[in-house]
Amino acid sequence: MSFFKFLFLPRQLESKKPFDYDKNDYRNLRRDQLELHKSYLKEMETEENSRLIMIENKTAQLVSQTGLVFALLSLFVPFIVETVLNAHIIFRVVFIMLLIMCFLCYILAIINSLKNFNVKKFNYGYKSPMTILNHQSLSEKKFMQMEIKDALYCINNNIEMNNRKATHLIRGYHFFKFGIVSTAVLVVFLCASLLFMDSEVDENVAKQPMETQIEKEFLDNTTNSDFEKAHDSIIIDTMSKAKID
Repeated sequence: MSFFKFLFLPRQLESKKPFDYDKNDYRNLRRDQLELHKSYLKEMETEENSRLIMIENKTAQLVSQTGLVFALLSLFVPFIVETVLNAHIIFRVVFIMLLIMCFLCYILAIINSLKNFNVKKFNYGYKSPMTILNHQSLSEKKFMQMEIKDALYCINNNIEMNNRKATHLIRGYHFFKFGIVSTAVLVVFLCASLLFMDSEVDENVAKQPMETQIEKEFLDNTTNSDFEKAHDSIIIDTMSKAKID
């Protein structure tokens, strides 16, 4: 994508875990440390869940706002186009380019934001009740150790998923921002073009009454002359018939 990578578009993050570790490297069995580590990881899980909720809420807001602006712009396009039809060809070309830019930015904003709603591509880690059923014979320390290992895996995986969603949200916001800027430029350009169109419109309006009056007089003269000719021919015919009789 050129045009300065579409004005410094944030790059798409690769599918990569934020931390490079293996959960099986955790081998601690001291109870006091297990409790401390479990509490620490539980706090991280809570933070990531809150981050996920915030990202999804902002994504929904961005989609709804972009859709609203897109619908309003589409509603007023026929009236705007009708306004610039009489403008110079240069104004029309620039106007069409700006309009396409606006729609393109809004469409890309919606597309990037809607990627966060494709749940099939976001495999979040979660705790399973099968863990208890499959490991009923484990001691308390062993079970806590396994719980910490699961938390280590879920946190590393879920942070990656949230980072990908955050990237989609940032890219959607990027296009939405330039869509708003393009719309503002389009409105300013439209107002400026109306200033140049006023003189042409006034001339056309001034010419119309004169042309209408000339046409009316021409039709009246034509009608009157035709009527007089027809009247004279009737009189002549009448007199000719009288002489014959």
